[in-house]
Amino acid sequence: MTDQTLHAFFEHVREGRSVSYEGLDIPFDNPFYILGIAPNAARLSVRFFLAGTFGGFLQSTLAHQERMEIVRPKFQEQASIPIWQMLGETVKPQSRDKSASPLLAGSVLRAILMNDPYPAALYENILLRIRAEHDEHKINFRRAAILKACLIKNKGRKITVALDESSTNPAYVLGRLFAVLERIQQDANPGILATIKDRYFNAACATPARVFPVLQKLSQHHLRKLPEKSRAYHEIQVGRIMDLLRMQEAPFPRTLSLEAQGIFILGYYHQRQQFFARKKKTTNEMEEN
Repeated sequence: MTDQTLHAFFEHVREGRSVSYEGLDIPFDNPFYILGIAPNAARLSVRFFLAGTFGGFLQSTLAHQERMEIVRPKFQEQASIPIWQMLGETVKPQSRDKSASPLLAGSVLRAILMNDPYPAALYENILLRIRAEHDEHKINFRRAAILKACLIKNKGRKITVALDESSTNPAYVLGRLFAVLERIQQDANPGILATIKDRYFNAACATPARVFPVLQKLSQHHLRKLPEKSRAYHEIQVGRIMDLLRMQEAPFPRTLSLEAQGIFILGYYHQRQQFFARKKKTTNEMEEN
């Protein structure tokens, strides 16, 4: 099924109209049943049996897709993230078996179809993979989307698709600050292969009070390498973000909970995507001139 077909499906769902697929009109209130089975030695075991309406299951799927919507790199043309790709993000890349846990797969599918909270193991496994990996795929758009969906559905958090510059949530602001400090380092050292993300990200995400004072000192060293105009720009950015932290009222948190760590990662991801968007806009403007 193409993204265009799926988009047309969801447009009908939003309007409560029947869905047409391969010449067949399926009424929105048509009774619909889903049976989930799993192999068990020489037998089959029933994992779940769901009863509802065709439109009801589509509404649940649409709600999931909307929670998963997140800003992504321009080269990513994929409109939606299928479940198999979600589950693939929980698997160790070096593993010979790329299959996700069958129990997790069944729980995630059931949660999506019934519009229930996602299994806690999905969120925890994504955090585990982010902590364990150190390449450019450490924080990709699929992992960020999964964290966003889990925080919205399971924790009732209000998280935007793209950067929220008005957010004063300490974890989100600290994630943004880390992204800005990393950008300063990259601008000061063009072509650098390893950044502060490789050495400090996990610690900054879990224990900000221990790491951010060190990162601030490093950033002063990096700022001194920059031309005056670039240095002034970055200093203004850092100042605006620090104002959101209200340092006079509360210092850097000593620790962040698992929930807050997910928010930290989203703040970092959103800020990084904002950098790429601005760079592309500047490049386009230069080409037009």
